[in-house]
Parts: sequence; structure tokens; C-alpha cells
Amino acid sequence: MRRLKFVDTTLRDGHQCLWATRMSTPMMRPVLDRMDRVGFDAIELMGAVHFDASVRFLGENPWDRLRLFRERFRRTPRQAIVRSKCALRFDLEPDDINRLWYERLVTSGIESLIAFDGLHDLDNLEDGLRHAKSLGARTQGWLIFSESPVHTDALYAAKAREFLDRCAVDALMIEDTSGILTPARLRTLVPALRAEIGEDVPLGLHTHNFSGLGQSLYIEAAKLHVDNLYTCIAPIADGNAPPAIQTTARNLRHYGFDVGVDDALLAEIGRHFKDVANREGLPLGRPQDFDAASFGHQIPGGVMSNLTNQLEAAGLIEKLPALLEECGRIRAEIGWPIMVTPFSQFVCVQATLNVLTGERYVQVPNEMKKYVLGYYGKLLSPVAPDVLDRIVENGSKSIALVPPVPEPALPGLRKRYPGADDEELLLWHSFPEKTVANMFAAAPDQTDYSAGALIHLIEEIAKRPNLSRVFISKGAETVDIRAR
Repeated sequence: MRRLKFVDTTLRDGHQCLWATRMSTPMMRPVLDRMDRVGFDAIELMGAVHFDASVRFLGENPWDRLRLFRERFRRTPRQAIVRSKCALRFDLEPDDINRLWYERLVTSGIESLIAFDGLHDLDNLEDGLRHAKSLGARTQGWLIFSESPVHTDALYAAKAREFLDRCAVDALMIEDTSGILTPARLRTLVPALRAEIGEDVPLGLHTHNFSGLGQSLYIEAAKLHVDNLYTCIAPIADGNAPPAIQTTARNLRHYGFDVGVDDALLAEIGRHFKDVANREGLPLGRPQDFDAASFGHQIPGGVMSNLTNQLEAAGLIEKLPALLEECGRIRAEIGWPIMVTPFSQFVCVQATLNVLTGERYVQVPNEMKKYVLGYYGKLLSPVAPDVLDRIVENGSKSIALVPPVPEPALPGLRKRYPGADDEELLLWHSFPEKTVANMFAAAPDQTDYSAGALIHLIEEIAKRPNLSRVFISKGAETVDIRAR
């Protein structure tokens, strides 16, 4: 019986996709020890977007969260995700910033690093990944899946070989950010990769259940001898998020695979997150039916949750279908970028402007102009000439037509913030100064989620002044409270 390995990504991708990355550290803390004992091959914890959400919205120092993870995860390797050559921002950063980013992640307890570039331009990854290996980290390369005329099996095989030869990664992973990889395509993709990389290089698969394909895809992956699968713990799973480990484990056991995870612990952890969601009014992930429209826009789960939230807040949710259609059209026109951060955000913002103004490419964000000019790396396919002309003409005139080479930043940062350590320097460099100052000044969130539903129940009872009696029963235990 072949054992499959699982990487848990509840604390990274699950709430990124379902809760717009708003899971606070107090929400996580009560179940960390149990997650460490489930039997995961690794637990994926953070990426740049989690630093952003912690600093901007949660008032938390993200480095403190990493130190907590290092303390609490003693059995299970800790994993983080690195995006291109961007460190904590969208623009490509100088080498000294990127190297410091890798160094501080490893020093803070990250043992495994997965790196990706949305253009598969490994010029943006080679130096960082080799530096991470020199620090003792395990490194992996993301092969980000996309459906387009240029994203063929041959392309992915070539990029897999490039990851191994140029970046010396220890493993590879197929990353299906948009949930559009089908079992039929997997049956050609995995053999093409194995023919290039051999059987000894570990190969993983990470999908999202956005199109309802996740469970069938993981069954097929197991049959094709994919080594590890990325899942989340329900109810922070499914929908925009990766498939639920509970369902995946049950399905794979049915087909005779050994999954090696503790179902009882998973149930306890799942109940905790359900209590947190109910208490805070956060959505629960649910399995979804097949959604053919996803193959057009290919927007990933985390971006979709943010886009939906923003449209609802602006009273424009009825525009969503038109925006999604426009996203697919833009993607074809600008050279088929993979819909992954930051390019999915660029496409969504441009689509919003096109739809709301009623004119295409009249308003052009700086990031879109930088993209078509090659600021983020080499494009796999050219931009449509007429669209390129409109973007360049209508974009900011302050953006040079030839991307400049980033200058080293650390000497100036150390001079400007002489008392700051390297962790603080990365924050001061990456976010507005007032935002970082507010984060450091914020009082720690002392919310206690350990009692879960009971605390929430008491809080709700306290809101009802006219109650004369409360009767609570669980099994043989009862509590009867009457007003005098």
C-alpha cells in the first residue's frame, strides 16, 4: 500500500482564499499543537500577502507569528512561499533585499521554501533559491498551471528541467492556482514531467476546488504517483480554497492508499475553525459544482474573495459577471500571463476600469504598463500590438520605456533606520511608514478563541436582557441558569 504525503495549507492558503487573509494569530493559536500531531509532511504557513495583511489590517507583527510557529511546530516541517524577486512588494526588488527576505524567513524557523514566478522567468528566482539552499533550507519550484496556447506540456517539462539545472531545487510542484487542471490534462502533464525529471525528484500537486475538480484530480494524481498533495482542514477548505483533507483522505483510502493522518485530530481542529467562523461571521468553505466559466477568467481563489468583497462594499456586485468576462479577454490580449499574484491583480484592476468606464484601456494602472514593458520579467507571449500601443500611450509618462536595474537598498535603509534590526528594516522598506508605525503601536489582540462556541454563546446571551432562563445540555451534563 503506497503512502501519500500531505502538506497542510490551512494557515496560509485556506484563509487567504476564503477570509481574504484575515485569520489572526489568536484564531490559530489554540490548535497549533494538534496540527503538529496530525501527520502532515509539512505545514505551509505564510507568504508575502500574510505579512501585508498582518501589518495593514490585523495590527500584528508577522515576524512574531513566525516565531510562534517555530515554537509550536516541533514535529512537522514549517514551509513558506516566496514570490518571484519581489520580497514583500509587487515590483522586482534589488538582490540585497531579496536575499535578506530569504535569510530572515530561514532564521525565523522556515525549513522549506517554495518559490514561483508568474512568468516562469527563472532569472527572478535563481539567485534567491540558491542562496536559500546555502542557508540550509529545502527548496521547491512551483510549476504554475494555466490553460493557454503557450502553456503546453512541453513548456512545463522545459521549465522543470530549468528549475533543477539553474536553481538546484530539491523538489517540484504543479500549482493549479485557478482550479482548472483536469484529470485528463494531468494524465499527459505528469508523464511529460517525469520523462524530463525522472522518478526520484519529488513531485507535488496543489489545486483549488474553485471548479469542483479537486477530489477527482487528487485521485488521479495518486494513481499517477504524485508524491504529495496540498489540502486544507475543513471548513477552511473547498470553494476558492484547496480541497478538504478530510474528504481527500476518505477518498484515497477507498482506493487503497495509506494517508497517514489522524482523523480525530482533524475533526477537533475543524470544529475549532467552524466556531471561529461562526463567532466572527466569516464564510465557511463548501464543495462546489463544476464551473466552466473558471476556464475563461482563471482568477485564483484569494483574488476572487477580495474582488467579491470589494464589489459588495462598493455596491457593484452585479458587475462581477462582466468583470470576469473582461478578465479573460484582457489575459489573451496581454500575452497570457498566469493568473497568479501579482498578475491576477493587475488583470482584475484593468478589467474593473474597462467595465466601469465603458472604454477599454483608457485608464491604465502603473502596474499594467510596467508589465507590458517587461518590468516583471520576460513575457512568454507578446502583447497584441494595438493593446500595447494603448497601454503605453495612456499609462503614466513617468514610467520609463526600458526597465531600470534596481539599486542596492540596504545601505540606505540602515542609515535611515539606525536602530532597526533586519526584520524591521524589511517592514519599513515594504510598507508605508505610518502603517508600520501603527502596527508597532497597536495593542496585542488578546481575544481568546480557546473555548470556542461556549464563549460565543455566552456573549450572545449577554446581548439579550429579557431572558429569564438559559438551559444548556451536552450529553449527561446540563446547566440550568434562571434569573432571580
